[in-house]
Amino acid sequence: MSFKKQDAEGTGVLMGWDGSSVEMGEKRSNEEELSKRQKKLKHGKLAQKRREQAAYEEEKLRKLPMQGAEAISEHFATVIRAQNPDLSAIELDEMYLKKSEFLGTEAFDGVRNLHEFPGFMARFSRAPRAIVLSMSNIRVADVYRSLGGSSQCVKLFAKNKLHEDVATVESVLGADKDKKDKKDKKDKDSKKKIKYFVATPTRLEKLLESTELFFEGKDKLDIILDASYLDSKKNSLLDSENTKVLCKVLRTMLDKKSSVKVLLY
Repeated sequence: MSFKKQDAEGTGVLMGWDGSSVEMGEKRSNEEELSKRQKKLKHGKLAQKRREQAAYEEEKLRKLPMQGAEAISEHFATVIRAQNPDLSAIELDEMYLKKSEFLGTEAFDGVRNLHEFPGFMARFSRAPRAIVLSMSNIRVADVYRSLGGSSQCVKLFAKNKLHEDVATVESVLGADKDKKDKKDKKDKDSKKKIKYFVATPTRLEKLLESTELFFEGKDKLDIILDASYLDSKKNSLLDSENTKVLCKVLRTMLDKKSSVKVLLY
């Protein structure tokens, strides 16, 4: 038989028949301490799992550009399904990027950084012109410098006004069409040397809505995805807030322009 009473300090004491006692306050304290340790251990395990998952996703993103066309196409299909959960299978099929629309670059064994970008382009991009898509304005500027600057590239991004970028595209691609006009021949010749349009997906989307020049002509066109770069938050072009826009502009270009191939760097 036992009973509980309050001592002089108000602490609960459990009294036994033989006069032994257990401090209830101390018991609760031990239980709370054990509970805290268990919670800390549980949270530590969850945090470790999250870190491991994040590291796995990061490594998967880094390796994707080195995969073949089939693996890349499957990745985009997964992304498109996740972004459009309410669409039917038929509607989704119209949005998918087919294996045949990609050109695998797994044979490239160099480090995929800014320094190696020109060598990669020289080896894999054989079209007269190429659109290079990067995830941010800052990255566009970095790629622009890496690929030769103003002698070979134009920057198309939100730091420019849209009408300025439209005029730039028209001056470059219009120079290809306007071969009979001898006026400003030197300027037109310099425009013809431009090979790369370096842009963000959002700016390219607006340009495709503003001009048809990207769709005209029978010349081949490559679209290079700057996919190896991860920002400080470990986001890539293929896994960022602009990925939905990226999928849209790729599908638009592939549908409206002949002889287009998509390559991942």
